This record gives sequence, C-alpha cells and structure tokens, in this order.
Amino acid sequence: MSHSVSLKKDIEKVVKTDPFVLEIIRNYLTTTCEEMGTTMMRTSFSPIFNEARDFIVVLYDAEVELLAQVDYVPAMLGSARHGVKLALHEVGINNLDPGDVIIMNDPYRSNNHIPEHILIKPVFKDSQIVGYVGSIAHMVDVGGTVPGAFGIHENCFQEGMRIAPVKVFKRNQQQDDILKLILGNTRTPEFSYGDFMAMVGALGRGEKRIHDLIDRYGLKTYTQACFDMKKVSELLMRKQIGSWPDGVYEVDDCFESDGVTPNRNWQLKSKLVIRGEEMVIDLTGSDEPANGSMAMTYGSSSSAGYEAVFQMADRDIPINEGCYRCITVISPYGSLTNVNYPHASMAGNTEGQPVLIDMLLRGFAQFSDDAPAPDGNSCGLIALGGIDERTNLPFAFLSLEGIGWGGSKYADGNSVQFSKLGNCATQSIEIVESRYPVTHLSYEIEPFRGGAGKFRGGYGSKRVMQVYGKDLVASSGISRCTMPAPGLKDGSNAAVNVLAFKSPDDVNWRSATDKFGTVAPGLFSNAPLKPDDKIMVITANGAGYGDPFERDPHAVLTDFLDDLLSSEQAETFFKVVISKEKVDAAATAALRQGLKSKDKGVLS
Repeated sequence: MSHSVSLKKDIEKVVKTDPFVLEIIRNYLTTTCEEMGTTMMRTSFSPIFNEARDFIVVLYDAEVELLAQVDYVPAMLGSARHGVKLALHEVGINNLDPGDVIIMNDPYRSNNHIPEHILIKPVFKDSQIVGYVGSIAHMVDVGGTVPGAFGIHENCFQEGMRIAPVKVFKRNQQQDDILKLILGNTRTPEFSYGDFMAMVGALGRGEKRIHDLIDRYGLKTYTQACFDMKKVSELLMRKQIGSWPDGVYEVDDCFESDGVTPNRNWQLKSKLVIRGEEMVIDLTGSDEPANGSMAMTYGSSSSAGYEAVFQMADRDIPINEGCYRCITVISPYGSLTNVNYPHASMAGNTEGQPVLIDMLLRGFAQFSDDAPAPDGNSCGLIALGGIDERTNLPFAFLSLEGIGWGGSKYADGNSVQFSKLGNCATQSIEIVESRYPVTHLSYEIEPFRGGAGKFRGGYGSKRVMQVYGKDLVASSGISRCTMPAPGLKDGSNAAVNVLAFKSPDDVNWRSATDKFGTVAPGLFSNAPLKPDDKIMVITANGAGYGDPFERDPHAVLTDFLDDLLSSEQAETFFKVVISKEKVDAAATAALRQGLKSKDKGVLS
C-alpha cells in the first residue's frame, strides 16, 4: 500500500465531518484571518501596522486551542499558543460576557516582549462560548526609557508599561479608565489608540464571520469540524516527524553581546530530540539571562522552536493546535531562553529568535539536506525619537530592515527579506518621510560582502538616512555586528550587520562604539543626534551553502554584471576568472583544478 493511500485511510479513521465540508470550513477560517488582517492594515494609524504588517491574527475554538492563522508574523506563534490561554484563564472563562475584550502584554505570561499586545475576544452563540478571536500586534511606543522601545534595558521597568490581563471592553463598552492609563504611558497616544481600535475592529470582523459560519452549518457541525481539523493536522505532523530519523542533534551558538556587559557573549545550547512521532526541542544548558535586554521569554523561545519545525515540515500541513501536540519545547525558567522577573527581554525576541531558529535548522541539517544556511540573523531595528518640529509633538519611529537569507541545496538565498521570524515588509520611504523628521539619501542592495557558496547567501541592503531637528535620539537593537552566522556544507559565513553614524563635522563614518562610547556597536539606547546627522544601516548577506568553488561560473558572472560582485571577488571567493564581461572558461578551470574548499578566501 502506498504511503499516500495509507495516510488517507488513517485520516478517514479520525475524521467524522464530511471531507468537503471540513475543507470548506478550514479555508473559511483561514480567509477569515486574512480579512481580519486586512481590516487592521486598512484602519490602523502606524506604518508598523499598515506598512510593515507586524502582527498576527488568530482563531480559537471553545477550548482555547488554535484553529487558524495566516502567515503574517510567525514569531508570535508562541504567544498565540501560550500567552492567550494564560490570559483567558487568569481573567476566568466564567467571567466573560459577550462583547468583552481582554488586553495583555506581559512577557512573564508567555508573551514575546512588551511591545506586542494581545487582544482576545470571546465569541458567543446563544449564551455559550463557541470560540475566540485574537490579535497580537507590535505597538511602536510603549513608554519606557527609549522612544520606539528598542534599545538596551537592564530590567522590565525600563522597557515600558506591562499590562496584566484585564478587560479593555466590557459588553462592547470601551473602558475609558483602562485606556487612559495605557495611553498616558506612551509618547504617541493618538496613534496607539488608532492601532488599538484597528485591532478591536479586526476582532469584530472575525466574530461576525464565525457567527455566519455557524448559522450556515450549525453549531454541532462546526464543533466537530474544529475537532477534526486539529486531529488531521496532528496526524500529518506526526507522520512528518516520524519520517525523520530518531536521534539527538545538538547545536551551540551565542548572543555576541547584551549591550551592557563588555567583552562577553552569552551561550545558547539546543538539542533536537526525535523519538518516533514525537519531537523535543531542549534548550537546557543555555546561560543565565543576559544583563541587558538580549534575553528571551518562553513565548519567544517556544516560537523559535515551532518556526524551525514548521519550516522543515510539509507546507501542506495546516497550522493549528494539532501540529503542536507532538512538539515539546523545554526552556528552563531563569535561563537565557526563558527570562525570569524582572529581567529585560526586548531585544531577545527580535534578535534572539533569528539566531535560535537557525541554530535549530542547523540541527536539522545534520540529517536533512533540505535545511538552509542561516540568514543575516537580525531585524535591523533602529528607533528614533524626540520632538518633531513640524508638529511640536513627540514621535517614535521604528525602522525594520530586510537581510540576506542563506543559500540552500536548491538555490541562492533571497535578498533583502525580513528574517525568518516574520514576514514584515519594509516601510515605504514616502510614508516614513511624511510621518517622521528623516530624509532618505539612499536605499539599495548592498553588494557582496560574504556568504559565498555553491549557492550563495542573498544580499542585504544599505540605507542612509539624515535627520533634521534638535534633540533627537537614536537607539538600536541590531546584533551579529561582530560574529557572523556560519555557513553550511562548506559554505562561507554570512556577512556582519553594520550600523554607522556621521555628523557634519565627521570626516568618516563612525560606529556607535566609537562615536557614543557604547558597549556594543548595534545594541544601545538614546544616542544623541545633531541636526543633519546621517545614519547608515547595512544588513548582512546570508550564509553560503556548499563549496563556493562548485558554483556555476555563469551565476558568478550574472552577479558581476549586476554590479553586485567585483571581478576580484569572483576570483578570490569563487575561483572564477572574468575577462571582458565574460567567463574565461580555460582560466577558471585551471584556477579551480585541485583546489579544496578549505582554501577559499575569507572576507574580513
């Protein structure tokens, strides 16, 4: 019996809903999430919502188990699975009424970090809770010591206002006192309020769609379909894990700095443990939480574990609670990957997750050729703040960047794409310049700086901005500025990320360490800017996959003709000789003859 026939019979054994109806309902729930996301984008105030799409929308059944989501920011899947359930049970399921909305952002309740706010609303049908609609979204400013939130903090009190689970709407009535308390602790209350209302509007849209679905098929069919969807996903994920060889696959890495402690990196340990149809991701042995904000919550580290598995699994497996039942993430409390109160965790989510995801994928690479090389391992976050002289009001601007993804056995890595933890888009220059006191001098793909391989890493970007106005500050949450992500299967390491500043009286670009005396070049808070100061962000190339000397010479030529690679680099890193804009086949063959991978050049 073929594998597909056997699998079909296994599914038929556990599913009671008509298969056509089940697929209609599953797709209906997915498109409901898409409509909720569109509602948020079109009605929100901040570019991080309507341009970058830094949020996730989710649907749950009556058991608070995930039914559907769409691929906005998978980094929030840990919060969506653990944080939402904790928030609801803390408020009390029996204390919920139709029209209630709960808000929570506490990182110690399995939220990723303080800027990400969870809003969750029960869906009632005839006085019975039949499910929940939820949204998790990144607020640009949450108070604290840093405009835009991202910088270096040494405890949670510096990071911003923590909100325990509380009703922000009761029976569809806005709780003004709660909102005033929250908005009074942000520099941009008008925009924050608009973003909150966009989230609430999305919840209302999802609630209506679920009502319509139940009206069409009936509550009994809907409830059975929810159960069956989860069972199918569980069965498919178990089959997927069962196809991988049993074993223990270990990978170590580190956070290069916490921005506070000089000359120290912070060790990460990971194990993939596969036993039959069960997988354990064990992060035991990682260091204690960093002194700065480069530490992870359980919501964040569990998200990284789920993301790594889902990237390796069959893409046809619907992501819902069933997928998680055979995956266990062990992240000991009080460690670097499960921070304890009152340690900070701001940068650990955005900069820690990319490192941890690629660590786990390197574990998969020990038994699977499908695992890609690491990406640039950063979200390239720069936060600017101060008073906008055009309005005389405080502003907070958070810039996100794309990096190069790592190569794989199939192809070169994508260029200028957000890290694996999310699908965020870069905010348009026109929107940014109309909203904030910055001017773009350039934004372009940065040519080759590393990541050579049979399939090279994708290219990063180079952005140069100039600020205007007085008393502005810059903060940063960028890592991998000194320790590049490693290559895979004899590929070269990724490049490093670069952040530099230049005042009108500076001759050369200067790092933050040189110009402002920061501990780390990419992790710092509130560096003072002068009028007309320039900021340059260069994101990393992804790491290479495979021996660079086996790269197709014509692919090397294409990069040369696109002005992304010099002829000298082609010869040094790929052993390809280019003459008169053509590959010199004879010279290239002679150069590559007898060479071994260990002889490949290394960029400084």
